[in-house]
Amino acid sequence: MSFLDKLFKKKIEGKTVEEWYWTAVDENDPEKKIKYFDKVLELKPSFAGALNLRGLEFVILTKYEDAINSFDKALEIRPSYLEAKYNKEDAETELRKIKAAENLCEEGEEKTEQKNPSS
Repeated sequence: MSFLDKLFKKKIEGKTVEEWYWTAVDENDPEKKIKYFDKVLELKPSFAGALNLRGLEFVILTKYEDAINSFDKALEIRPSYLEAKYNKEDAETELRKIKAAENLCEEGEEKTEQKNPSS
């Protein structure tokens, strides 16, 4: 086997990057998909498409900060990757909504405490 064959057929746990990619794509469980995309990225760290898809799985799990990190890495590799850019913007919007809701809850609790101080 030549050097290039070895390079392109590198495996983890008996699977190539292509096999891990399709395993991830065919999986339904988001947590498993993330693990499989991690295998893809271990074999091919510059695979922006895998980073983008991994980010989408984090969105499904409402792990928006992890999603944004994945999208950022994809954009570092391919700055013109519009899908990753839009996905990042969507995740940032969802994260802002959550933080705004948390702030409203905290403000409501403070107002309740002010009206009903503990004795």
